[in-house]
Amino acid sequence: MDNLTVVYVHGIGEQPAPAVLKRSWDKALFGIDMGARTRLAYWSDIQYPQPIAAAKTQGFAIAALETERPLSDTEVIEESQQLVPESNEAHAYAEKLAQEMLANNAPSRGVSTQFFGGDLRLLPDSIRRKITEWLTKSFIQDTAAYFYNEQKREKIRDRLRQILIPENGLYLVIGHSMGSIIAYDVLRQLENSDIPIPLFLTIGSPLGIEAVKDNLGHPWKVPTGVTNWQNFADRFDPVAFDKGISNDFSPIGKIKDSIVRNLKSDSLLDFDPHSGTGYLGTKEVQRAVQEVVGSTFAQPIASFVIAKDVAEEMAGPVERLPVLIELSDEITGATLRGASATTLDTKRETLVQELQQLTHNQEEAKIDPLQRYVAAELTPAEIERLAARYKNLPFARIWKNSRKVALLDQSIHKVQAYTAQLGYGATGKDINWAILDTGIQPNHPHFQTHKNIAQQWDCTGVGQPRQGKALDVHGHGTHVAGVIAGMGKEDSPYAKFRGMAPETQLHIYKVLDDEGYGNDAWIIKALNHIASVNESSPNLVIHGVNLSLGGPFDPTVYGCGHSPICRELRRLWRQGVVVCIAAGNEGRLIIQTAQGISELNLDLSIGDPANLEEAIAVGSVHKQQPHTYGISYFSSRGPTADGRAKPDVVAPGEQIISCNANFSEEQDLYVGMSGTSMACPHVSGVVAAFLSVRQEFIGYPDRVKEILLSHCTDLKRDRYHQGAGMPNLVKMLSRT
Repeated sequence: MDNLTVVYVHGIGEQPAPAVLKRSWDKALFGIDMGARTRLAYWSDIQYPQPIAAAKTQGFAIAALETERPLSDTEVIEESQQLVPESNEAHAYAEKLAQEMLANNAPSRGVSTQFFGGDLRLLPDSIRRKITEWLTKSFIQDTAAYFYNEQKREKIRDRLRQILIPENGLYLVIGHSMGSIIAYDVLRQLENSDIPIPLFLTIGSPLGIEAVKDNLGHPWKVPTGVTNWQNFADRFDPVAFDKGISNDFSPIGKIKDSIVRNLKSDSLLDFDPHSGTGYLGTKEVQRAVQEVVGSTFAQPIASFVIAKDVAEEMAGPVERLPVLIELSDEITGATLRGASATTLDTKRETLVQELQQLTHNQEEAKIDPLQRYVAAELTPAEIERLAARYKNLPFARIWKNSRKVALLDQSIHKVQAYTAQLGYGATGKDINWAILDTGIQPNHPHFQTHKNIAQQWDCTGVGQPRQGKALDVHGHGTHVAGVIAGMGKEDSPYAKFRGMAPETQLHIYKVLDDEGYGNDAWIIKALNHIASVNESSPNLVIHGVNLSLGGPFDPTVYGCGHSPICRELRRLWRQGVVVCIAAGNEGRLIIQTAQGISELNLDLSIGDPANLEEAIAVGSVHKQQPHTYGISYFSSRGPTADGRAKPDVVAPGEQIISCNANFSEEQDLYVGMSGTSMACPHVSGVVAAFLSVRQEFIGYPDRVKEILLSHCTDLKRDRYHQGAGMPNLVKMLSRT
């Protein structure tokens, strides 16, 4: 969903700095930094003056071992009352809530195991008691400040309200712990504001506690704008001791309650069943989110209005942010030279007038018109409102830094595939290519003209590969396939969309499940099947294989390029099959130190099996202007861990437009994805097109690799970043 934003509302206690917290939630839920696609309603600074040290990682259990004896119930109640505002109501609330939480989280005696519904965990009672004490006091302190200090409550609610702008589209709201209270409180106040919430997700939520509901007041009902409310709780979470809240809110049964195992509850020394990131990292929570956002939401590069670093700073306790607002694309770059001064001036003046109205012409906004930008200092709420109106205003982006996105009908020219199709007939005819991925959507119109789908095999189960449908629910495999082969219908607006080798026959092997995960066995099963198909025929049947997949590599376990998958791929290569593998997306790493966040571009980040010598490892390059912008920031760099030069080549991999497996109508047929996964099929397609014309090289992958590398376009980047450069199919054909 292009118009959907995920909004986080954090829970109790002191929190890290906003940017650190947001990134940790992004990584836990999506695996990457999501930039402006997610927002954080950060309120910890309203309750606590300073964020906790980012490097603070001590677990609850370790701290519990270093403390004195557990407190009695009376002592916990007395200490809790000292943390709340001075009023009879607040003290009564603290007493009632402490009694309720302690009673519902009373451990057994000694070090007995805790067993609930097949959920077995060992934890000394003294440690569990101390954890319950700390969470109880922290929860009482924060919720009492919220319920009995109206000024704080309004400030906290305003942090979320300023994110939820009706014009901005859809919002998926995730509330953890007290964050679920805040989110519920705000959402029910906004019932008449026409803000659609396709999913309200609560994790470790205390909304079932009577003392909490009493302070929220009646009616207790699902907010009108919420389409779907799902609630997740760990059996040992002291804050979410009422695991089922479905019967507490009308209409009864609309909320879906689920018990999950918080990822932070498995370690004795790091035991924290209330952890926000521990909840977000569970497959159950991730599946619930992905069902709403779709498989293409969490891409390394995506179109945006607000730049990532601006979005991160918006999460913090800031008054105003300095931004550059870029005027619309029609008057930027090369087009600017042909645009009249009148047009440029008019657009700039329109934007300035809008900013003046938005900021009430306050001097603090420092609105400063430039030639192609308008500079201003805006509040987070003003940035949100401006972004919500970008389609109706003459601006394109709100920046602190700049970048561009490109389209597939351009990338086909960068590797000279389209020219080779016209001049040499290099269309992939009579060439068969295997794709090991999440499967295929065989009914996509892109594959109908040339009937590209030759075979489908499902390897994601026990036993031999199952022939038939390898349906792609995730979407990754269909996207990859569309880059290699197929073409848009000639009588449609998508006629220009075509694979690098449009007539290539595709053999689909589903080795990743519907969530995009697989294992070595499934992949090896597919490789063995390919080898068997080739061995059973007098001629090579499958000429190449594309693997837009990979994982981390531990050199202490396997020699570099000698993992089980690498060994099977080496056998396939020696059989005569060309192997193309994505280099990986680990070229950029965000690390947390005592001094703060550091962002590093990493060498030695080639993953497995891309570190195999008998393969073509493909990195990613900027598609529209590869000479200017060079290697994608996420693209893994060489050398390999044992010192060999990788990647071998680079190809366009940023915001590649290809087939959408989950299309419902014509305008949804194609979608953008980014990564070396998208670069790799460009090279597979180039090689397939080459072999369709120069068939004497079929079965000789070493010669093919040599020809590919020796005829690349040099981008003048480091060898360990670009390999030999970017493939040039015309050169490959004209010089062989």
